[in-house]
Amino acid sequence: MSRIQTALFLGFPNVGEQDLLAAWELFRSHAWSMDNAGQSLEVTLASFTPGPITTHMGAALQVDRQLSPSDRFDLIYIPGGVGAGEAARNETILQFVRDHHAEGRWVAGNCAGMGVLHRAGILDGVEVTAPATLTRRLQAEGTRIANPRRAWKIVPERRVFSAAGAATVHPSTIALIWHLFGDQAGRELAANWDSLPLHGERLFSLVGPQMHDDAHTKAAVQASWEDVLLPAA
Repeated sequence: MSRIQTALFLGFPNVGEQDLLAAWELFRSHAWSMDNAGQSLEVTLASFTPGPITTHMGAALQVDRQLSPSDRFDLIYIPGGVGAGEAARNETILQFVRDHHAEGRWVAGNCAGMGVLHRAGILDGVEVTAPATLTRRLQAEGTRIANPRRAWKIVPERRVFSAAGAATVHPSTIALIWHLFGDQAGRELAANWDSLPLHGERLFSLVGPQMHDDAHTKAAVQASWEDVLLPAA
């Protein structure tokens, strides 16, 4: 499988708005550009939960459709939010991620969505990045986290994309589109969304900028959030 023609953004109860919608919107923007050029990219927002899904800040999102475990996409994107903790214990979601990865399809995650990829068992032997809230638990359970942490990591040979906390969602998604669809696509998106003047050439890399963690702050957010975002196995 080479060209990406279909992309799923997975919704679930208490999903993070920014984690889901910022990345979804950038992919939709690129799909619009492709459509104008006579090409096709189908971007789907869907959930295994029927009807609208409620985000972790209370907004109700109407999804495109309800998923079936047999559905397949060239890329699936797992966002974060407080609902990611329950998603990481949802065997339907975990098997869906495993099946896509086993078939050589792209699997992407950001923020607490990295806990879902981890619990699906697809990160063995690959170095990824993750939000500060989850790095301690992910490492304790055997997932390799880049040290120092990076804003994103794209691992083409494993078809795995990882992004750190919510602040990284926008630039990391542009980097992913740059890698999947080519340099021109990435640069046009970065320019149109006024990201290029802020982030510059750092956007066009498989490995994002270094995250500068304060040890005390990092330990505090881990103590507050890791049992919520990735309950102990």
